[in-house]
Amino acid sequence: MSLVSAITLIVTVIIIYYALIKLFSVLFRITGLPKEKAQFQSVSLLTNAGYTTGESEIVVSEKTRRRIATAAMLSGYFFSVVIVSLFINLFLSIDFSQFDAQLVVIFMWFGGMIAFFLILRIPVVEKVLNKTIEGATVRVFKKAARENYISVLDTYGKDAVVDIYLYKVPAFLEGKCIVDSDIRKRFNVNILMYTRNGQNHYVTADTIFSDKDVLIAFGPLASIREAFLLKGHEEKPEEKNAEKEKEINAITIMSNFGNQILADIKLKKVPPVMAEKSLIESKIKDYFSINIMMVSRNEKPITLTKDTVLAKGDRVIAFGPYESIRTVFGHGGEA
Repeated sequence: MSLVSAITLIVTVIIIYYALIKLFSVLFRITGLPKEKAQFQSVSLLTNAGYTTGESEIVVSEKTRRRIATAAMLSGYFFSVVIVSLFINLFLSIDFSQFDAQLVVIFMWFGGMIAFFLILRIPVVEKVLNKTIEGATVRVFKKAARENYISVLDTYGKDAVVDIYLYKVPAFLEGKCIVDSDIRKRFNVNILMYTRNGQNHYVTADTIFSDKDVLIAFGPLASIREAFLLKGHEEKPEEKNAEKEKEINAITIMSNFGNQILADIKLKKVPPVMAEKSLIESKIKDYFSINIMMVSRNEKPITLTKDTVLAKGDRVIAFGPYESIRTVFGHGGEA
């Protein structure tokens, strides 16, 4: 392999590597991760650098993210081998008898690559590039979609501004104007704008959404996912019965802090350690270091006291170690 060919291949692979980081960042954002965390996950997986257990739980806790992570890791291993191989070929291609002349060629190529990446860091160029990659990814998803999907634009604590790509309008919105749907009252979600057939529109009281619309919404990310993700809204009867028989509590990680998480838990079954016991009697804080922050019953928050007893159907916001929350609420948690 000639020197120029070796350098050309290296530069090409590095540019593709950069494009993959952007691509996987977009894919993670579509699953609901904020921009910063999505890019961190993408870089970590593609470089095989690894990260803390607390950060990894963000990926392994959700099926789609696990699939994206698997693809990213396989891509990372492949490109690592290719890049090492190309650098070996580059070294073997250097004619040390003409090293000074070839050194100029090497500096020119790699100098050009550095200049290329510096240009990409210009805010306007970076914005256009991100929009192009995200637009292409979204178009592919829209053609292959069998589910609504959510891309997080920005986060403010537990709230987020998101794009929602409607493969199908959820049942509570189907054929109803925005006022009749009670989306603000039911989910505390505000629809700010929507795009239909490439045209942007403001939302009015009489707006009725259609399949393939793209919505810009603001509200609690967990509530947005609950309202718009079709999974769980339109399951087949036999799937609903199977889920009911299993009585598995649904645990959604709202945020994580090292190995501690803030979780949104829908109780389909009260854990045995808490069954017919008040919060203080269950000693859940003493045994598992779990703090119950809030409980909603019949979609209304209730006042927590030491005598509060959880009931089937409650929605619980809890803070504590991930493993403890999963043990108590995910697997039953015997005392």
